Amino acid sequence: MAKTSKKHVVRELVALMLAHGVTRCVLCPGSRNAPICATLSACNEFECRHVTDERGAGFVALGWAAQAQAPVAVCVTSGSAVLNLHPAVAEASYRKIPLLIISADRPAEWIGQQDGQTIPQPNVFGALNRMSAALPEYDPEGWYTNRLINEALLELRHRGGGPVHINVPLCEPLFEETEEPLPIPRVIRRTELARMTADEEQELLEITALLPRRMILMGQMDEAPYFPPELMEDHSFALVGEHLSNCPIADCTRPDTLIGPDSNFPCIPSPDLLITMGGDTISKRLKRMLRQNPPAEHWHLCSNGEVCDTFCCLTRVIEGDKSELLELLGAFAEEGDAAYRRLWQTPPVEFEAQHCGISLVGDLMKSLPSPAVLHLGNSSAVRYARLFPLPAGIQVECNRGVNGIEGSLSTALGYAAGDSRPQFLIIGDLSFFYDMNALWMNGIPGNIRILLLNNSCGGIFSTIGAPNLDCINAPHSATAEAWAKARGFEYHSVFNADDWGTALPALLHNTESPVLVEAFTDAQRDAAILKNFYSEH
Repeated sequence: MAKTSKKHVVRELVALMLAHGVTRCVLCPGSRNAPICATLSACNEFECRHVTDERGAGFVALGWAAQAQAPVAVCVTSGSAVLNLHPAVAEASYRKIPLLIISADRPAEWIGQQDGQTIPQPNVFGALNRMSAALPEYDPEGWYTNRLINEALLELRHRGGGPVHINVPLCEPLFEETEEPLPIPRVIRRTELARMTADEEQELLEITALLPRRMILMGQMDEAPYFPPELMEDHSFALVGEHLSNCPIADCTRPDTLIGPDSNFPCIPSPDLLITMGGDTISKRLKRMLRQNPPAEHWHLCSNGEVCDTFCCLTRVIEGDKSELLELLGAFAEEGDAAYRRLWQTPPVEFEAQHCGISLVGDLMKSLPSPAVLHLGNSSAVRYARLFPLPAGIQVECNRGVNGIEGSLSTALGYAAGDSRPQFLIIGDLSFFYDMNALWMNGIPGNIRILLLNNSCGGIFSTIGAPNLDCINAPHSATAEAWAKARGFEYHSVFNADDWGTALPALLHNTESPVLVEAFTDAQRDAAILKNFYSEH
């Protein structure tokens, strides 16, 4: 092989183009894109054509892609060169032709500084291209660059296909070369279940058979999918999902204490095959374990085929209905490591502490009637809830899409207005007071029960080691009593265990009017108790 560019981003791009079968290229002259053009030209696997005029080059690539029924790349230098591709991109967009635009770019700090060929190039084609990937200038671990390139190349042929733009900022020196072979990059594949061939199906099953330690990890879902009995019994998939997964048959709903405090040396090893579905996973221990000890294969199952690489080890996106994949694995996969699944079925360590904010959450959760809906505010409330078991028949809801503290109270009230089951909300003080105007609504549902944990500040910051500054911890002396009573709530304040003994039955059994229990706790004590628990387990 001839000499190629020493720049990591160029070598990663070319290696992934080869892995994804994008081997037809139209190259335009220039200095900023020279490292890319030289590397593509040096690899025998690529078929390259040279066109001087960028406007014509775009259409040459378009015609080639139409003829070959395959993606074709066109590579241009920085500045106005990329603008000349706009007509071809527009045509490719409406004809759904997989045209890959690779534009070299100057470092971002020089844009708009009267330095030659510097214009804002990312997303220059707007809505006409299917994706615009602006590669980072600095990416020491390489994971982000790899993910973006994989995602862009997958989008070329996804759902009918179309044009995709990859913008590559390159700093000087531009012409350093190496004789080293291209890297072997991580390649992310996409399998569409609705269009899956027999060969693709066989590939999935063969991979599964070779990987005995298997985990299905469920993030936040309104309802868990149906798991075929043979999948869970004969083929030994460990089924892990926190309370937000709403999966009553999960082997483990509280993974933190099973993993242990050191994610580098977890008490339970990472799986060989990880299959994820649903939304957010809260456990930082689990995230660290899977990132630091990545599985050989990570498949993410979703309905729209998006690339979601939470654990930095994604190898395949499976687009389609959850039940289709689970039936496939249940019907054909060979038996896995049953001992691995049993590790995840180990009873978790139970949290024990005298009267504190955390124990109040546990007391309420263990006593919830069934059926009921449990709403969790973000920050402390949702984290405390992970420590305790949940009775059967409880639906769990939380605004974990972006994890903001705003709107938790309003969301719970909106949900309760349309659902006759008892509705319980556990919420922290900052989140409550931020959203207290939610109680201003007319017709507050009588089935709402609120446990307000008021520790007079943002208690979560004490648990993560944040500086003890007012601008961070937001100390206050507010109480909800007057506002709650004015809005028709039965109100109880809790300062000690005796108060809690009166307030808890009111939360659980009052069916005539909405109830708000405000528990006053010490933020520093709660933080110390939580830190001590996690340091020991």
